[in-house]
Amino acid sequence: MLVIVLYIYDLNHGSIFTPLGGQFMKRKWRIPASMLLSGALVLSSVSSVLANDPNTDAKISTPATSGYYFVELADEPVATYDGGVKGFAATQPAPDKVLNTKSSDVKNYQSYLTKKRDSVKKYIKEKTNSKVVSEFSTTFNGFSVKASSTDVKTLENAPGVKRVVQSKQYRPTMNKSLELINTLPAWKSGYKGEGVKVAVIDSGIDQNHPFFKDSSLKMPEGFPKVQADLSGIGSMDEWLKYTSNKVIVAKVYHPEAVNYQADGKGIRTPEAIGSHGSHVAGTIAGVEGYKDPSGVAKTPLSGVAPKAYLGNYNVFPCDDCNADSTFIAKAVEDAVNDGMDVANLSLGGPATTGFDLLVEVVNAASRAGMTTVISAGNNGPGAQTIGSPGIASDVITVAAVSNSHFFGKAIQATVQGQTKTLPVGSASPGGIVEKEVTASLLPVKDASNNLDLACDPLTTDLTGKIAVVKRGTCSFTQKATNAQAKGAVGVLIVNNQSGAPTSPSVETSVTVPVAMVSDMDGAWLTSGEGSVKFTPGADTEFFTPDSLQIAGFSSRGPTINYTLKPDVAAVGVNVYSSVVGGGLAAYNGTSMSAPHVTGASALLTQAHPDWTPQDIKSAFMGTAINPKSAALPVEVGAGVINVGKALNPVLMANPASLSFGKLSKTGDQVKLQVTLKNPTSKRQVYQIKGNSLVKSDKTLLTLAKGKSTTFNVTVNPKKKDDGDYQGYITIVNEKNEPIRIPFYYYVGA
Repeated sequence: MLVIVLYIYDLNHGSIFTPLGGQFMKRKWRIPASMLLSGALVLSSVSSVLANDPNTDAKISTPATSGYYFVELADEPVATYDGGVKGFAATQPAPDKVLNTKSSDVKNYQSYLTKKRDSVKKYIKEKTNSKVVSEFSTTFNGFSVKASSTDVKTLENAPGVKRVVQSKQYRPTMNKSLELINTLPAWKSGYKGEGVKVAVIDSGIDQNHPFFKDSSLKMPEGFPKVQADLSGIGSMDEWLKYTSNKVIVAKVYHPEAVNYQADGKGIRTPEAIGSHGSHVAGTIAGVEGYKDPSGVAKTPLSGVAPKAYLGNYNVFPCDDCNADSTFIAKAVEDAVNDGMDVANLSLGGPATTGFDLLVEVVNAASRAGMTTVISAGNNGPGAQTIGSPGIASDVITVAAVSNSHFFGKAIQATVQGQTKTLPVGSASPGGIVEKEVTASLLPVKDASNNLDLACDPLTTDLTGKIAVVKRGTCSFTQKATNAQAKGAVGVLIVNNQSGAPTSPSVETSVTVPVAMVSDMDGAWLTSGEGSVKFTPGADTEFFTPDSLQIAGFSSRGPTINYTLKPDVAAVGVNVYSSVVGGGLAAYNGTSMSAPHVTGASALLTQAHPDWTPQDIKSAFMGTAINPKSAALPVEVGAGVINVGKALNPVLMANPASLSFGKLSKTGDQVKLQVTLKNPTSKRQVYQIKGNSLVKSDKTLLTLAKGKSTTFNVTVNPKKKDDGDYQGYITIVNEKNEPIRIPFYYYVGA
C-alpha cells in the first residue's frame, strides 16, 4: 500500500472561529473561482516556487499553464480498467485489495496499452514537431508531450486520442506536535513505520542530514532506485550518492532543471537545493530522539514514523522552478510502480471546475492502493479555497491547527510606564537583530485610524521609531521595506489571528530588526506611548496554551464543486524540522500538517497491512477530535487526527464523509449510501444518533466481527433557506465509543 502526500503553501490570514456541530450557516464567505490562489509555499520573492521558509504572507499569482500537454488515450489505465477489451482481464483492484503491478494480468494489459501508445506516437512524430516526455499506463493512459499550440489540434485529431489537456504549473505549498496527534500509543505498541516506504514528491531530501541517519536500517530488496535512463545526465554511481539506507530512491522530474557545476555545465539531479522537501521528510520519518545541536529545542525531536524509509522524487530540483502537472503525475505513477508504501508531495495549484487531470491521477493512485494525503492549502480563511489536487475525492485532505510551542526571541517593552518581556517570532534571513536597538513605538494607522497593513508606500515619518503594523495581505518583506523607507529603525508586525506569533520570512534587503508579536501583545503595545528594546541573541523555545486551534491561513471548504473538504486536521504551525545543510527550522503551513498525517498513515500501514486507503481515511476521520477552536467541517473536516484511536477504531465508514453538493430548494431529496464495517474482533451493536439536518433510515445496527452493512442518509432541500448546511452523524457502540461522519450541502441557486 502506498501513501501519497501533496502539500500546498501560500499565505497566512486571520481566522474565523464558529461553533462545531450540525448547524445551518447563512453567512456567505464564498469567493469566485477566479480569485483562487495557488497553494504554494513562497519565499519572500513571490515568484519563488519552493519555500525554504513558509512564514510569509506574500500572495502568489495563479500558476501559469505551459508548453507541456497530457495526451490521454481512449483505453482505461491499469488502476481503473474493469474489463471490456477482448482477451484482457480486468486489472482494477477490488475495493478491499491493492494493485499488484507484477501480476500477469497487469503485465498483459500494459503490453496492450504500450502497443496502442506506440501507434499514436508514430502518428504524432510524422504529423507534428511535438516531443514525447513521459509515458503512463498505471494511473493514466497516455503520455506527456512538449508541443506548440499549433500542434494541439493535430494531437487532438490523432487516432485513439481521447483528449489533450494543457499541463498546469504547481508550487510547493515535531517534538511537541507528536503529542498533539497522540502518536505515542502507536509507538508503545511497536509501530514506528518499520518496513514502510515513503516517497517524498517534493524538492528533494538532504540524505546527509543527521536527522535521516539510522544505522539500524537495512536496504530493502530491489532498492536503491534511481532514474531508469541516466544517459547524458550522469552515471549510476553519481546518482546513488543521493541515496542511503534511509533515503532509498533518488529521481528527478524536470527536463530544464539544472544544478550548476563549477565548470558551468549543468545536469539534472535529485539533489535537494531548497529545504522544503527535507523539512517535510523530517516531519514524516526523522529519526527518533534527535537532539537539536543548536539547543533551541529543549526536548529531542522525531518524525511521526521514525523507522520508515524515504524516497526522493524531486519535482523541484532548483531554487526557482515550477513543476508542471505532467511531471508531478509521472512522479506519482513512478511511486506506484516502484512499490513505495508512502509518498509525499508538497505542491498545489488553483482548483478549477470540470476535468482536472492531476486530480484523476491521484484518485487512480489511491484506488491502486496508495493512501493519498494532500494539504488543504494556505489561502484561508475564505470559503472554497481548497486547491488542486486537494479537491480529489479519494485522498485525505489536511487542514492546519496550531502547535503548543514556537521559536523566537524575547523583547523588552514598556507601555505607559509598565514594562514586560514579550516573546516574539524573529525574522530571517533579513530583518535579524544584529545589535541592540531601543526606540519609541509608533503604530502606523490607516485612513480609518486602524493599524495599517503597510502594503503601500507609507506617508508617516518613522525616523528613529519602531513601526508597528498589522499582518495580512502582502509579504512581510513589503511591510518592512515600506517602514524602513520612512526611517524606521525596527518593525513589529502584529499577528492578525489568535495564538502564538510565527517567524516572518524577510529578504536580506531589510536591514532593521523585524519581529512578530501576538494579537494580544500587539493590542497592549498600541494602547499608549511606549518603547521597545531589541537584543541580539539565539532563538529560544516558548510554550503556549493556544494549541489545536484552526490556523487562520488554512484553506477552507467546500470545494468549488460543493463537496466537503478538508477531511482532517493536524499540527501545521511552528513545526520544527530538518533543512538542507544539517540545520533545523520552524515552518508554518498545511504543508507541515499533511506530513503529520502521512507519517501517521505509515504507522497504520505497518499496524494493518491489509487496510486499504479508504480504511485508513475512515480510521482517521471516524476517530478525529474537535480542535479547541470548535471549527466547522468545512474548516477541519472530521477534526484533528488521533493516532492512538485510529489504530483500533470501533467502526469504519465508507465514504468517511458525505457530500450532497449544491441543491435547489425546488429539487428532489438526495440520498447517499454509507457502508459500515466492524473491524473489531467481536460482535458490536451500534446506535446511529440523529441530526436535524439529515435523515438516516436506520438507528440500530448489529454487526459480527469483520462484517459490513449499509444505511442511507437523506437530505430534503425543500423549504430550507439558502446557505451552507453541515455537521456530523455520530455512531456509538454499547460502550459509547463514537465515530463521526461529517456531512455538507449547500442550498441555493
